[in-house]
Amino acid sequence: MLKFISTFIASLRKPGAAQFCPTAQLAVTAGDVLAQPLPNGQGWSVLKVFAVLDGVAHFLTYEPLPAKPALSTLAEATVRLAHAQRSAAALADGWELIGNQPASASELQGLKYMDFDLYVQLTGQDADSILRSAREHFERAGVHGAEGRRIEAINEYGKAIELYPAYVEALDKRAFYFMELGLYEKALRDLEESLYINEDGMAAFFSKGECLMKLGHLDEAAAIFTEGQERFPEHASQFNEFLKRTRAFALTGRPA
Repeated sequence: MLKFISTFIASLRKPGAAQFCPTAQLAVTAGDVLAQPLPNGQGWSVLKVFAVLDGVAHFLTYEPLPAKPALSTLAEATVRLAHAQRSAAALADGWELIGNQPASASELQGLKYMDFDLYVQLTGQDADSILRSAREHFERAGVHGAEGRRIEAINEYGKAIELYPAYVEALDKRAFYFMELGLYEKALRDLEESLYINEDGMAAFFSKGECLMKLGHLDEAAAIFTEGQERFPEHASQFNEFLKRTRAFALTGRPA
C-alpha cells in the first residue's frame, strides 16, 4: 500500500501531471494550439492546427517543451514536423486547448515543401503565378548554363526550387551542374529529393549511382547500377558500363 501511495505521489510530481486539463468536447479549428504531457511525463507534446478540411486536421508539431506552453512562448519553440495530418475527431480527446493562434508565415513556409497545394491555399497565393515565376528562373538558368556560367545557372535553379520545391527538372539540372563542379554531396541531395518526388526518373537514378561511386560509396553505387538494368532495360548497357567502372574502382582505388 505504501509503495502504491509513493508511486501515485511521484506521478503527480511529473511535469504537467497536475496541470493537464483535457478540453471536453473539443471541436478542432484552424489556429488551435493543443498540448498534452508526454507519456513519460518529461515534457509536453504540442501541435498547431493549420486547417481542418473534410474532417482532416492539418497541423505542425513542435519539439517537446519542458513545461506546459502558453501562446506567448511558442515563438521560441522549434518546429519538429512541418506538416502532419490526422482526423479531427482523433484530436478531440486527450488534448488541452492552449488557445488559438494562426500559423505564422515562417511556420507555413515549411508546409510548402510538404504539401505545396495546401501551402498555396492557406497563404492565398496564386499557384499559376508562382509556377510562372519558377519557370522564368528555370529558363534563365538554361541560358547561363549554355554560356558556361555554371554558378549563375545553379543560383537560378535554386530560385526556381525555392518557389516550387517539387520542380523535378530544376532539381535534376542543378544536380548535374553540381556534379560538373565536383560537388557530389550537394548533387546527391538534389537527386534524392528528385527521386522522392518522381521515383521513375531514370537520369536522376543513374546520376545518384554516379555520385555514390565518386564519393566512394561503392556498394551503394553497385546496387544502383544493378537495379537500374532491371528498372530501365532500354538503358541497361549504360548502367552495366558504370557497374563495371564501380567494380574497377573497388579494385584499383581510383574512380574510372
